[in-house]
Amino acid sequence: YLKEEFRIALQARDGVSQDRYRSVIRDAKNFIREHFNQGDLSLNQIAAHIGVSPSYFSSIFKQETGQNFVEYLTQVRMERACSYRTAEIGEQVGYNDAHYFSAAFKKAMGQSPKDYKASQLRQE
Repeated sequence: YLKEEFRIALQARDGVSQDRYRSVIRDAKNFIREHFNQGDLSLNQIAAHIGVSPSYFSSIFKQETGQNFVEYLTQVRMERACSYRTAEIGEQVGYNDAHYFSAAFKKAMGQSPKDYKASQLRQE
């Protein structure tokens, strides 16, 4: 009887932990989507915003999303970049240096912003 009660209690605890992780990650993702264009957006800022330590946030973010913070931020920025003219993109998505933005875009997306935009237009 006690073994079964203990098993049930552990399952309940694990469920609460998972729900808390999901809530923290959801809050973090929302904050990133709202502030992605700030060039100085950092893991520390997000951790402070959601009220956890940076190392804890980094660990659970990777665990829950399969990406680290920088990978996710880059993905959000690149997705948003697709909606801007190439000349405006870097600044609009949080990169102060257009050359650095182009290099980051090419690394993340496998092609330059210009080539990517051209391929998207051909698909439409």
